[in-house]
Amino acid sequence: MSKKYFIIILLFIFDSSLAENLNYKGLEKLSKNNTFMDNKGKSYSIDSIDNKKDVLLIIHNHGSDNDLVKDKCQRSPKFGYTWNGAVVPAILSLHNKKINNLTIKIYRVCSGVKGISLKTMKKYRNQIKKNGKIELADEYKNIKRQKIILSEVKKFKSMGFENIVLAGYSAGGWASLNLQSRFPDIVKGAIAINPAFAGKKKQWQKKYPEWGAFRELQIDIFEKSESLDAIIFVHDKDKFEDSETLSFFSKFKGTNLINYSDLKPSSCNWADVNKKMPSHEGHNIPQSSCFTKYINEKNYFINFLERIF
Repeated sequence: MSKKYFIIILLFIFDSSLAENLNYKGLEKLSKNNTFMDNKGKSYSIDSIDNKKDVLLIIHNHGSDNDLVKDKCQRSPKFGYTWNGAVVPAILSLHNKKINNLTIKIYRVCSGVKGISLKTMKKYRNQIKKNGKIELADEYKNIKRQKIILSEVKKFKSMGFENIVLAGYSAGGWASLNLQSRFPDIVKGAIAINPAFAGKKKQWQKKYPEWGAFRELQIDIFEKSESLDAIIFVHDKDKFEDSETLSFFSKFKGTNLINYSDLKPSSCNWADVNKKMPSHEGHNIPQSSCFTKYINEKNYFINFLERIF
């Protein structure tokens, strides 16, 4: 049984009122790469969108590297290059689709500022060793990203976009779920693909207990909500989170937890080379056309969005 940690949460960490006053280093530069994207991953201007009330806006959130570095989020990443901030191709395939008279538009947010330092991580590790608990007084990367994404949601809401869904891959998926659970009035739903943020399982479960504690904190936030309007995709060959570690999501009303482990990594090509993935690369499947085919054949995204709207 994994060790439980009693976590003292300083409320300002999650104070949404800070969302509009973000001065994170590097954010201004990153934000210049935020853009609407079509089904080919090509950027286009908001000026081409006439009636915002008739739009179903999907805000896509990329995965993350570790807290010590800024995440790559290129202005025009190559198709499927999720490690450079590309939108998951299966999400792009929704561009201009109709959901009950709403037209889907995709907006990609770059939010991967640096998180906490190695020194700060060690501080929390020592707290656990000494006290069996942590007193969280810092913002690790996923907390910062949640605030940045929330700020974007509020911006679009003020511009007249009334139907907003968050979507994300890996750490972006986790952030999307967190925000939907806390702000259901403005975030109508979440699409989370291989959600994770605390590192590889063997790291947060044992080697770096501070990340296991941060993860417990996040789960505690989820459990404060009775419902979660989300569709979540998990894979048992994922080194970060799998169907067992994410099984707690199944208890929430409105959540559809999809285990897509029947789609083997070895049947999918990498986005950048015509080569099959190794059998243990379940976390990387979403970059491949095999995932898009899998999603569209089963109509997962459309069915989920039609239920909400």
